[in-house]
Amino acid sequence: MRSSLIAAAFVLGAFGSAFATSAVSFEAQGYLLDFTVGDDSQPTVAGLSFAAPGGDRAVEIPMRHLRIETFDTGQKVLLLRFTNPGDPKLPKDFSLAVRNDAGVLHIDGKSIAGRFAWGL
Repeated sequence: MRSSLIAAAFVLGAFGSAFATSAVSFEAQGYLLDFTVGDDSQPTVAGLSFAAPGGDRAVEIPMRHLRIETFDTGQKVLLLRFTNPGDPKLPKDFSLAVRNDAGVLHIDGKSIAGRFAWGL
């Protein structure tokens, strides 16, 4: 939770009043992905924290290693891919596919279904 607040504060500071921010999240089997969403002319993913089951805390995912293929809040579709650059502090490569309020996280050879909250 604290890392999500830090990310939101960073986004607000970095983008000033031109952007409104909100949050969306994915949760399944102990995994939690919290997204910070920036919005000037259309919503964009501005930050992501990732928590794994049994992990001590969430880690901030560097945006340069995250590829957002689709982020459509109207149609409620999110497709993204994270590629770990070889940093042991970051999670293994993963992808997330969301349609409406359901999502599937693909990580470490597993497909994990969960709920997605479009809290916009």
